[in-house]
Amino acid sequence: MKKRKIFALAITIILLGIIFYKINWHELIQTFREFNFKNMYLIVPFYILTLYLRGIRWKALLLDNPKYSSLHLGEVFTVGSMLNVFLPARAGDVYRAYYLGSVKSEKKMKVFGSIILERTLDGICVFLILLAAVLIYFKEKWILNLAYGIGALFVGSLLVFYLVFKFNKITFICEKLTGICKLLPEKIAHPLNTIITKTGGYANSFMEGFEVLDNLKCSLVAFITSLVIWGVECYVAYLIVDSFDLGLGFAAGLFVISLISFSTMIPSTSVFLGPYQYAYILALGIFNIPKSTALAVSTVHQAILIVMLTIIGGYYLFKFNISLNDVKSLEE
Repeated sequence: MKKRKIFALAITIILLGIIFYKINWHELIQTFREFNFKNMYLIVPFYILTLYLRGIRWKALLLDNPKYSSLHLGEVFTVGSMLNVFLPARAGDVYRAYYLGSVKSEKKMKVFGSIILERTLDGICVFLILLAAVLIYFKEKWILNLAYGIGALFVGSLLVFYLVFKFNKITFICEKLTGICKLLPEKIAHPLNTIITKTGGYANSFMEGFEVLDNLKCSLVAFITSLVIWGVECYVAYLIVDSFDLGLGFAAGLFVISLISFSTMIPSTSVFLGPYQYAYILALGIFNIPKSTALAVSTVHQAILIVMLTIIGGYYLFKFNISLNDVKSLEE
């Protein structure tokens, strides 16, 4: 087993131990029984809407290139999201770059760069949601510091990407390294030059995925669409929590989405087992909801999303004629 898988498994076991320590099993089971399907007629269409809105955003990040269809990009995103649930190390994002690069004869590293930019926008939007929720509803220092830390991470990342793209020195650096290699023996210099050339090519292709940062219109469309997507996600989370009649308002949806979104960045086994539930417990704990109740709500929430992603994503995976063996090979 690879080290990263061992590490992910260890984190999962530790968090599950914390979650189930002194759990109230009676309360947990009772909460499951109290779930009401009254909001499902809204939950399903609104969640599906976010999948296709992401296709619109991805097209904007790809400079609104006419060879891409927003609908098709939404379908590819859905398959990638499904694979991210069941496979570790964000294999679904790698799949998206691999598949779209293949069918559209596009540089795969360029597509992957657009996906990294997409994830950075997600982080910034969720940070803004968390910050608004903290300042309006819950001004505890620990979660405010968490919000600022997350904001610094994603806003800082976007700034770094922009500066690297704007003042691209990759070719210059590669040329300097190649010049240094000339001073080495031929047996060493030749393979090093090959590595430098390939790495430089990949890096330049990757940075092409950030060309949208030089296009104000497409950048604004991508950012505004991101805000809409996460606003709808918060509404879906609120509807699910409301289905348990806990008496919580829309603020619950804001905290839930913020914390579970960031929890998926933590290494874990498939279906984000451990971090997802712990983040949910922290989010509802703000409203003094018991751990066992929050665990039941998180389980239902996660199950609903997984079922929808599996059905829709599985259909498109079959439609695209991509085998799971091909996808798994991308993890290696």
